Amino acid sequence: MRIKQIELNGFKSFMARTVLELPPGVTAIVGPNGCGKSNVVDAIRWVLGEQSPKHLRGALMEDVIFNGNAEQGPLGMAEVSLLLERDERDLAAATADDVPESGEGLPPELAHASEVLVTRRYFRSGESEYFINRAPCRLKDITELFLGTGVGAKAYAIVEQGRVDQLVNAKPEELRLFLEEAAGTTRFRSRKLAAERKMGRTRENLVRVQDVLHELERQMASLERQARRAEEYHRLKNELRDIDLRVMAGRQRAGSAEVDRLEKRIAALHDEELALHEDVRVARGATSDARSARALNEERLRAVDVELAERRVASREAQARIAGACARERELTERAAAGGRELEHLRARLTEVRDEGAQLAAEVERLGAEEPIAAAAMREGDARCQTLAAAAAPLEQAAEEAKSAVLDALGEEARLRNLAQALQHRREELAGRRRKLEDEQRVLGERLRENEKGSASAKAAAASLEAERARLATERRALAEAEQTLASEESERVAMLDRTRAQHTQLTSRADSLRALQARYEGCSRGVATLLTRGGEKGELLANLFRVPAELERAVAAALGARLTQLVVPDTASAVRAIGWLSKTAGGNATVVPRDAERRAATIVPPGRRLVDRIEVDPAHWALAEALLGQVLVADDLESALALWRAADHPVTVVTPKGEAVDALGAVSGGSEPALEETLLARQRELRELEQAIAASASQVVEAEQVLARGRERAAEVAATVAGVEHRLQAIRVELVSIEKDRERLEEGRGRISAELEVCALEVSGVTGEDGEVTSELTELDERMASAAREVSTRRAGLVERQTALARRREEYAEAERLRTDAAVRAAAAGERLRAARAECARFEERIRELDERLVATATRVADESRGAASARDEASQAEANRAAAEKRATELGAEHEGLLVALHAADTVLSDDDVKERTAQERLDAAREERGRLDVTLAEQRMALEHLAAQLAERYGLPLGALTEVAVGEEGGADRAERAEALRERLTRLGDVNPAAVEELEELCGRREFLVGQRNDLESSLEDLRRTITKLTRTSRERFQTTFEAANEKLAEVFPKLFAGGKARLELTIPEESGEPGVEIVVQPGGKKLQSLTLLSGGEKALTAVSLILSLFLIRPTPFCFLDEVDAPLDEANIGRFNQVVREMATSSQFVLITHNRRTMEGANTLYGITMEQAGVSKVVSVRLREAA
Repeated sequence: MRIKQIELNGFKSFMARTVLELPPGVTAIVGPNGCGKSNVVDAIRWVLGEQSPKHLRGALMEDVIFNGNAEQGPLGMAEVSLLLERDERDLAAATADDVPESGEGLPPELAHASEVLVTRRYFRSGESEYFINRAPCRLKDITELFLGTGVGAKAYAIVEQGRVDQLVNAKPEELRLFLEEAAGTTRFRSRKLAAERKMGRTRENLVRVQDVLHELERQMASLERQARRAEEYHRLKNELRDIDLRVMAGRQRAGSAEVDRLEKRIAALHDEELALHEDVRVARGATSDARSARALNEERLRAVDVELAERRVASREAQARIAGACARERELTERAAAGGRELEHLRARLTEVRDEGAQLAAEVERLGAEEPIAAAAMREGDARCQTLAAAAAPLEQAAEEAKSAVLDALGEEARLRNLAQALQHRREELAGRRRKLEDEQRVLGERLRENEKGSASAKAAAASLEAERARLATERRALAEAEQTLASEESERVAMLDRTRAQHTQLTSRADSLRALQARYEGCSRGVATLLTRGGEKGELLANLFRVPAELERAVAAALGARLTQLVVPDTASAVRAIGWLSKTAGGNATVVPRDAERRAATIVPPGRRLVDRIEVDPAHWALAEALLGQVLVADDLESALALWRAADHPVTVVTPKGEAVDALGAVSGGSEPALEETLLARQRELRELEQAIAASASQVVEAEQVLARGRERAAEVAATVAGVEHRLQAIRVELVSIEKDRERLEEGRGRISAELEVCALEVSGVTGEDGEVTSELTELDERMASAAREVSTRRAGLVERQTALARRREEYAEAERLRTDAAVRAAAAGERLRAARAECARFEERIRELDERLVATATRVADESRGAASARDEASQAEANRAAAEKRATELGAEHEGLLVALHAADTVLSDDDVKERTAQERLDAAREERGRLDVTLAEQRMALEHLAAQLAERYGLPLGALTEVAVGEEGGADRAERAEALRERLTRLGDVNPAAVEELEELCGRREFLVGQRNDLESSLEDLRRTITKLTRTSRERFQTTFEAANEKLAEVFPKLFAGGKARLELTIPEESGEPGVEIVVQPGGKKLQSLTLLSGGEKALTAVSLILSLFLIRPTPFCFLDEVDAPLDEANIGRFNQVVREMATSSQFVLITHNRRTMEGANTLYGITMEQAGVSKVVSVRLREAA
């Protein structure tokens, strides 16, 4: 894989779109300081995922966007695209393995792509966009793409300005990360961190699942008890149902016999009415004929009115169409005129664009003529350089011969002088060594005293920490007890909340059931239910108008009986409409009570307690309540009721709380069976009580939830305090271990310092003896140096004469070489301008084509709009004709309307006379029907009793009345059945409210528990898989790192001597901390020197050391490409040569891009890019392919 192309647009100083083609081999980027060369390296680092503005030489990320200059404003976006080309080896590796050794983290869809385009954009608003092959992606995808390749934002493939010092001065841990990138283990580190994060989330999910399982098991225990109670409840309910059905079967058969008797009597009365009905029919016939004639006239009048209205509407619509057509005609005419103006504008613009295109074509021709001129100048410079080089060859040979003679003499003189200097230097070294040893003795003494002070300070700090640890341990035990107390209280609060919620649910369920019965109007006749649900009349059950205390429900039911299920409507007209609707729709029978009917008020207030005074009645219904219950008294028992009835001086009804009654005729009723009407009143009362209880229960639930929340907040506070104490205890333990290590280190240091003091004393005595020997050797060398100086002076005079002539030749050659280079740069610039002008010509041709297309489209639109205006004029003419026809017809219909009104007046006079005759006949028929009506009431009461029985049967058991015909009444007495039913009801009462859905809920919870158990097992299995994965990644990373470390050591031992012309270097592992990985240190020894710290090396040596390490990593794991930003700056000529030689060798397997000012580095490059700034702050690229130019 190699970089094929870099595209910059708006990035730092590259304002315009700039493309750099990078062929294989070595590419050099040159230019004056500040022209933007290093911005190319910043762009590479940025597109590879760098997120730190400081590493991009900026303060904020928006600094990467072109910020403008005196002529250009700032841009809003920066974009860099990196096109990577993959060779056959990459593709073969992708086919052989999903994760190739090269480390390319390509997604499967790109695994076999020959080119990969990575793009990054940044907007001034702070938004970023990332693309791989123009498909949107994440920053993480780009980072993973290069993991393990040695390429990345922080990898060793990019060495920018200052990176050499950072690399040499890096901490062991930072240098280890550098080697890990070469080992390809960074992707394993990333996967390990992801696996650890996933393990943490899995543990949290496992805890939540276990909490839910614990809660489910608690709920299942409660539901099991509820299910057993529900089964017992259903068994008792079924037995009670069997007894009730037998009782209802007896009542149904007796009622049916009475209904049959009454129907026969009513049929006989019906025959008597037929004769009277015939007289009424004759009278109605005459009236009907008169009404029919009048109806015909009315129908015709309505038809005339309708047609007259239609004609007037048609006239108005025609007028509106005329207005719309005229408006549309005007609009289309205006638009056509505007289109004509636009056509003229487009034709003028097309002419302008064609003129500009012609001017640009002329510029292209001019630039095409300049390019050959620049190429000819470059060839002329090459010929001049060759001529001067040939003329300088004889002079160089003579100068070399003279130089050899001088050098021989100088060599001898230099050898003697160097020997003298070496002895003098050695003497100075010995003096410096003596001073250094004396200083070292003083420093060691001070270190020894500081060591003793540090030991005492560490001992005091350890004692203080031990005291704090004891105090925190006591506090931790107290907090643990508080946690246990809070946990116990929380369990009690959760149980209380569950009980409160269960009670609230039971109350709500019971209220919903009662509301459902009310909505179905259970207990009412079919006619009343039909009226309330589908009749359309506003009404209300009589039972719903009263609020009856529980102790008087049976008394009110006994007093009103079936009236409680009657329907109360606003007025008599509503009552008549309701009965008529039932007859028309066969919706059943009903008794409807009008609220506005006149009722006779009781003139005599009976003695005793009136029932109406002991119930609650809305004032709007008081008159109705007074009429129904004003003459009803309440007694404590049946005997008191009979006494009260006898004492009354006018007819009254007396009832008891048990439901016993003495009516106005003295009939006594009562018994143990609750009436249907009593059930209706009890349902109303229970629903009211339930609504109050539900409101109170909801408040209790909210209060319990608040108490539980406050308890949990307190528990969270205690847990946070515990965590803080644990954190501090852990910190104290770490500090104690650290202090103990410091004390051990200080003890070791004390022994080491004492030994070093002894060594210093021995070295001082040795230095004094060696200084005397060096002084005697210096005296002898002074005499030999004077003779050598005279010989050098004689030979140097001849050399100066020859070198003067040669220098003049070289100056001429240098000037010719400079002119040749300038000509090459001008030729490349002329070619670049020619390509830009041709691209601009292509854009002008595209603009001319677009204007032609717009011209044709506008002409077509103008023609369409002109045709539309003509069509609108035709439409307006047609609408005017329609309007005239409609107005003529309306005049004719008006005359007919007046004639029909006169005919209707005459028909009304005839109809009035016929109505008088019909009313007379109807009054005679009504008298005949009165007797049959009384019998109908009695029959209705019997039928209502059967309907009540049917409603009771449907309400209790959901069965139709016909089902009782199959029920055997049985031979046992009614008392036995009543006793058994009462016993069953008592047992059901003791059971209390049951949860009928407990069995289904228990099965549902069991299924959910099985699901959660499976989830828990899956989570535990996932945890184990993650542990194995982390262990495998850790082992693989260590093995690869160790292999790379050993290989890097071997290659460093080979590369370092090449770059330093001797010496040696190696990598060493540092001792790791308690839980960390070992770091990496570089140990170097340049030729002729001792092992020393990297910080003492010169700038050039540091650069060569860093390059040695990078190239060593290249040899064991070549990266696809490498950027070196002015790495050669601190190197001298000799080191530059060795550096360039090694780079050329490495360029056979990797692509190198060098940013340099060094001429020799430029000469070794295959491709040369020049960065210039023709405008202030705007970088521009000029390229020369040197190998081809040569």
